[in-house]
Amino acid sequence: MKKEEIKYINYQIIGLIISLVTTIIAIIITYNQKLGAEKRKKILSSINALKLTTLNRLLILLSGILFLYINYRLYQISKRKGENLKSYELQIIASILVVISGIIALYVVSLSSTETLADVENPNI
Repeated sequence: MKKEEIKYINYQIIGLIISLVTTIIAIIITYNQKLGAEKRKKILSSINALKLTTLNRLLILLSGILFLYINYRLYQISKRKGENLKSYELQIIASILVVISGIIALYVVSLSSTETLADVENPNI
């Protein structure tokens, strides 16, 4: 049982690294938008910024799905052990909401043909 829990903790570490990467990408995209608003030379073209935003939103969605899976598996382990499941149930609900918001955020970006403020305004979920 401990080996299985450790496996999911390792998955959490991977998910957290993905979250760090998406945060760094979001900072770059937001800074690029700021440069454009200040009429300064941007580091990314609008099309590249849009592609990067789309990739970032996809990574955020995949990260949310990973955490949903991890939380569900940890819930199952705890259930077999007879532990209190309330916190796991809440984490699963939170993960479901993150996945839903990730789908919506990815959909919004997919509707764009150029980078806009709405695309980068809230890049992280």
